[in-house]
Amino acid sequence: MEKNPLDEAESLYRRRCWAELIGLLEPLSPMYRDHKRFCFLLATAYLYREDIGGAYSYYRRAQHLDFRDTGAAVGLAAVLIRRGESDKAIQIYIEVLEREARNAIALKGMAYLKAHAGGESDAPHDKSLRTLYPRPPFRARLPIALGLAIAVLALAIAAAPRIALQLRNARPSRPSIAAIALEAEDRASPIDSSGGFSFVLSEKEAVESFDKAKRLFLEYRDEAALVEVNRLRLSNASRSVKAKAEALSLYAREPGFQSMPDRFSIADVNAFPSLYEGVGVLWKGLPANIEQGQDSTSFELLVGYHDKRRLEGIVLVRLPFSAAIDANTAIEVLARVRKPADGAQSYYLAGIAIHTF
Repeated sequence: MEKNPLDEAESLYRRRCWAELIGLLEPLSPMYRDHKRFCFLLATAYLYREDIGGAYSYYRRAQHLDFRDTGAAVGLAAVLIRRGESDKAIQIYIEVLEREARNAIALKGMAYLKAHAGGESDAPHDKSLRTLYPRPPFRARLPIALGLAIAVLALAIAAAPRIALQLRNARPSRPSIAAIALEAEDRASPIDSSGGFSFVLSEKEAVESFDKAKRLFLEYRDEAALVEVNRLRLSNASRSVKAKAEALSLYAREPGFQSMPDRFSIADVNAFPSLYEGVGVLWKGLPANIEQGQDSTSFELLVGYHDKRRLEGIVLVRLPFSAAIDANTAIEVLARVRKPADGAQSYYLAGIAIHTF
């Protein structure tokens, strides 16, 4: 019987034969691109061979297929550190620790980033970063090695909850955001009555809205912060205040299933779509009118109808990747609210990831 190529790939992965693993899997990409384990194995091989672009692409694909895949998450975090995007890596580690407080690589990754805070430019060349890569399962050959592993695990289990709590309570301060501030003249004249606007703010309200947006970003409540930025953008705030609010928005992270403390409903968005432009949402429902392309998928989401009891609304979803979606299976969509260029509808959802439940 012909050997399954994925079984052979697993064997090469355990033996750390990265070049051979890439040679085996690359030609199979058209056949297995929707197989999350295939994407993980190829991404990890790329990572160990220092092909950061290939690793990023396939780890992202694995996460699109299953956002709960911890291996793909920690692999992607290592890639982001290599790319100098430590803020995004920190968020991934936090999400992993929220699901698995004892995850050794995530704990080590947070410690690594804390030790290298302020020195991100050196991270791409730091050989110690390899300790944060996904690793093939360890196979102890001697009883003493197994006993040592058990002892270390026992200590980790005892200490991990306290360490994880400390990490969650000690998120980085985002100094780049903290540095964006209103000058004295901005606070003295924060509004401008010229031009059109949707929100009329007093001087006090304009300053308070900016301060609130900045505080929310510093608290990692990015979606709520973006709403405040949009409120200023659509208001009679001065050009200077708007420009600094826009500068804050550039630091917004990509939302995640486990990292959205502020949730907005379809009723919220329908009431004022422009206020939620670019804001992440997480909605459940049933897909309908599915159109699948080679590298994209679109469908209408019947929001709230996942249990076939209540339809809250219908919204178009566009995914920048191909996904196997069943019209009879409820899904949860993570996406950003976007205004269409053609104005055919008031807004649509630019999908980031989906999962079934």
